[in-house]
Amino acid sequence: MTQLILHQYASSPFSEKVRCLLGYKQQDYHMVEIPVIMPKPDLMALTGGYRKTPVLQVGADIFCDTAAICRVIDHLFPDNSIYPESEDAMLTAAAHWTDTFLFKLAVAVAFQPKAVANSELFSDQEAAAAFMADRAALSEGSNELSIDLKIAQSHWSLHMRRLNNQLKAAAFIGGDRPNIVDFSTYHCCWFVYNNDSLKPELDQFPVLAEWMVKMASFGQGNSDFMTGEDAVSIARENPISPGWDDTYLVEGEPALGEIVDVMPIDYGFQPTRGELMGSSADEFVLKRIDERAGEVAVHFPRIGFQINLAGN
Repeated sequence: MTQLILHQYASSPFSEKVRCLLGYKQQDYHMVEIPVIMPKPDLMALTGGYRKTPVLQVGADIFCDTAAICRVIDHLFPDNSIYPESEDAMLTAAAHWTDTFLFKLAVAVAFQPKAVANSELFSDQEAAAAFMADRAALSEGSNELSIDLKIAQSHWSLHMRRLNNQLKAAAFIGGDRPNIVDFSTYHCCWFVYNNDSLKPELDQFPVLAEWMVKMASFGQGNSDFMTGEDAVSIARENPISPGWDDTYLVEGEPALGEIVDVMPIDYGFQPTRGELMGSSADEFVLKRIDERAGEVAVHFPRIGFQINLAGN
């Protein structure tokens, strides 16, 4: 089987979610350290425009968004599945809420003044300005990452208290073993409490703090570094996967074989254009040809993404 390649950067919270899952699955993988801000030429050669972090590559198959990434990892390594079939609908909904609304709260809390003052990134005015300009471009046309700190702090603290109480009854949010909601929640908490200025707030939630230690103890798998250029070469040298899901199309959606644009519904409105070659209950798959990467299949989750005929 082709080795996994994770395109990520160290401080990315969604990358931490995937690193933690790879640790839980005890997997080997290559890691490409991508730039924190644009341009990202090697990544764009693979995704065709999608610029959020992380991205998972398996040969010439490119998986965008952790909703798709975590599912394919669990599919490839099904032992100790984090998607128990009897809870799939509930977990999909809960993980989406966690990755969107809870993460929005985490962004506001993590970037509050006292936390920013302690950030290495924001100690360099030029780097900080470049970062803020990049994130403004990423969120242009959306307010999905914007919420008043006072509101965010209130909602964040309430959810942390509820988690702390729930975790008194079981080792994980998922019960005796973790499910996808544990990994989605963990990366939000890691994003906030990884900052030394905010870490003391965990004293209010000792059981939650113990759970974070348990999640971190899974490690991050066994990784070695790879260049983006080498990753692009691997895509060019491998065939795309034939897929493994039955076709699922919703009335009014583009048909297989049509040229479409796919992009998120929350922020990051930079579409990827390609031929719709696959559509399942979990994902859209676009075939595209890049002058550097060759023929690639780009996978997007259905939940949280939109699909339209190209140019519409």
